[in-house]
Amino acid sequence: MTPSTKADLIAGIERERERLNDVLERVPPERMEEPNAVGEWSVKDALAHLAVWSSRAITMLFQAQHGGKPVLPSALFKTSDWAVINAADYAEQKGRPLELILGDFDGTHEQLLLRLEAWPDEAALFDPKRYASLNGNALASYIWGDSGQHDAEHCADIEAWLK
Repeated sequence: MTPSTKADLIAGIERERERLNDVLERVPPERMEEPNAVGEWSVKDALAHLAVWSSRAITMLFQAQHGGKPVLPSALFKTSDWAVINAADYAEQKGRPLELILGDFDGTHEQLLLRLEAWPDEAALFDPKRYASLNGNALASYIWGDSGQHDAEHCADIEAWLK
């Protein structure tokens, strides 16, 4: 489901985060750093990963709202290979304590919702031609992919691991 209105986007992000939080409640604290929950990553690593991507969505919204061009991670890393980008993110985040990761996970989610709620121009959010730097894609599609859709993907991974 790709949202087509700001209200649907916000509701979808909230819904998928609620589902993920419901699954996370079933993860015993002592297993949060156990490897191989999401591929080779622990649940902690997956939450750090989700927080990083949410922060990228926040940055893109900020850039767009302030008259800049939203910058895709592929431009920052000079590659469109998500495995390379995710590996770099993992290396940066892996030594951080769980408490900080959880704070980032919750904080980026809250900040993303605040920025979306305050977003002044719904048409700009969904116009695939509005931001040339997004290669013909709407800003909303990146926001959704970096948040609600991403939460759903890794929620399924964690749920499967719990079984």
